[in-house]
Amino acid sequence: MKKARFLRARYFAWVAVPLALFAFGGLPTDIHVIWSYDWQPLGNNSGSDWSQRHYTRCTFIGRHGAVTEYPTNGKCGWLRFVPNAGERL
Repeated sequence: MKKARFLRARYFAWVAVPLALFAFGGLPTDIHVIWSYDWQPLGNNSGSDWSQRHYTRCTFIGRHGAVTEYPTNGKCGWLRFVPNAGERL
């Protein structure tokens, strides 16, 4: 049986560098990934079409806790680099 094209290891090799930086704290900032969000529909098909959403709250999690943002442009990113997040504790 032929392996699916997107399941090859070389497509996931780039993940090793951010994971290593995250694990060993090699960045002056902490990497936070999107955890949850709230949004309002802008059109009829907003449940399946992400471009038809206006995000009102974005929560990101990282090593030192969660960060919640309220975007003014209606968009949430997948990653946030939060400086000195460890000093907030």
